[in-house]
Amino acid sequence: MEIQDLEPTLRIPLEKIGFKNIKHRINLKTPKGEIILDLNMDVTVAIDGDRRGAHLSRNIEALSVSELLTPSDAHSIEEYLEMVATRLLKLHDYASHAEARARTTYYIDLSFNDITGREPVDVDILVRKSREGTRLWTVSVTVAGMSVCPSAQSTIESIIGESKLTPSHVQRVLVSGRVTTTGEMVRIERIANAIAKSFSAPAFTMLKREQEARLVIEAHRRPKFAEDIARESICNIARDLAGSISEESIIEVEVLSLESIHPHNVYAYTKGRLKDIFGREGLCS
Repeated sequence: MEIQDLEPTLRIPLEKIGFKNIKHRINLKTPKGEIILDLNMDVTVAIDGDRRGAHLSRNIEALSVSELLTPSDAHSIEEYLEMVATRLLKLHDYASHAEARARTTYYIDLSFNDITGREPVDVDILVRKSREGTRLWTVSVTVAGMSVCPSAQSTIESIIGESKLTPSHVQRVLVSGRVTTTGEMVRIERIANAIAKSFSAPAFTMLKREQEARLVIEAHRRPKFAEDIARESICNIARDLAGSISEESIIEVEVLSLESIHPHNVYAYTKGRLKDIFGREGLCS
């Protein structure tokens, strides 16, 4: 018997034991063809209070379901992570459940009026699987955009008089949309584009001067609070996903507004089931 298999001094179960921030490269067979992704991964298992520890080298062993730069049987990050979680449970026959989590940067095609770009979004995907076979897939996508403050714009208009385009202060805003299902595929692009429609204007990596000017003008025509962006984001995500995933799926939205005129930031959060957000009598209907 190895020392990890002995009883601990304190018989307290551990929800997670494993490794964080493992650098790992995978090759996926996606609908768009084979792609290579560099992942930052966490792999953990749960153990009961009758074990002192877990055999952690097995967590690294579980990653070999997809060899470096060799196409795997997975068609998505979620499928790959479920393969890892399944293997974790096989290698740790004492674990009640396992989790595999991956963070990466993904690129989406984004358009706003006549401006287009291939833009980076931050992706964080978690797969949790129990020994009984239940599973949860959580896909989180973070998109950058702009917000123009409606309050300042209204006040400035009252001071300087009505104009065609009243100025206001502008923030860079980070919005994270998170969808949790029982193993149903949710494409990163769908979440990202739903969020992008919710800003005063999305952010672009490459802008020529005229494009930059038009983007700022259009943003000022769509002034929004962080609260507006949070509500519109969850409605846009729900509207886009309705009919393609279970109505019991959970949608969460976090908004972080990096304030330009304050030394602090504005934060907003909302959460709900798809059927409550966009059902027959949902909040967004």
